[in-house]
Amino acid sequence: MTAHEPLAEAPDPGADDGAAQESAVAPTVGRGRRWRRRVVVTLLLTVLVLVPLCGRVAFEGHAELERADEAASAGDVDGEILHLGRAARWRAPVLAHDETARDRLMVIGREAEAEGVDRDHVALAAYREVRRALLATRTFSVSDPDQLQEANAAIARLMAAQEERFGTDVGGGGDPEAWHLERLSEMPGPVPWRASVAALAFVLWLGATVGFVTRGLDAAGRLRPKAAVRWGVASLVLLLTWAWMLASVRG
Repeated sequence: MTAHEPLAEAPDPGADDGAAQESAVAPTVGRGRRWRRRVVVTLLLTVLVLVPLCGRVAFEGHAELERADEAASAGDVDGEILHLGRAARWRAPVLAHDETARDRLMVIGREAEAEGVDRDHVALAAYREVRRALLATRTFSVSDPDQLQEANAAIARLMAAQEERFGTDVGGGGDPEAWHLERLSEMPGPVPWRASVAALAFVLWLGATVGFVTRGLDAAGRLRPKAAVRWGVASLVLLLTWAWMLASVRG
């Protein structure tokens, strides 16, 4: 080496470390972006399912309440009871129009019962609509057990009063009210464990469908064969289980 030749620059070990760090961080950033994208897609799918459903329930429930108001203004108590019963059946956990409808039915029942024997048929109709609405919208249990118990007791009381007027004793035990209340207290309808399995299968089916979208598809929307088959089969099996349980829920 002569005095005029430039000295060779020594390699910078930090440059290699920086490149290695960048190469290690890049896949992590990419995975983070893909997961954020999947979360957004999942949320959008959830919103697309729930918003129209809740919107329909809210619209129909409030429409029935308005029809009940119109019937009440016209003095048509039978029409009011009918539309309040329909409003009480349009139920979603985040909405309150069904509670409003049931409360109004209970008020109609109490007022009619207080007016005397001639209005017992109105009271019975109102209490029965409350009972039917609560039973029709139950999931694992009814939404208001205390109100169901109150409606059952009122129905049993009025039925016993009718038997006393007619001189009958359907139960044959000398206590018609207790006999009617015992039968009203028996929960009718589907076998509880079958209904619970059907509800669980539905929830798991939703989860499997979300899993198919988030795991079975890549960021570009292309199928990942193994994951797509695994989640797709799980979704199909759970859907069939749900449908079978619903078909056989009454035993």
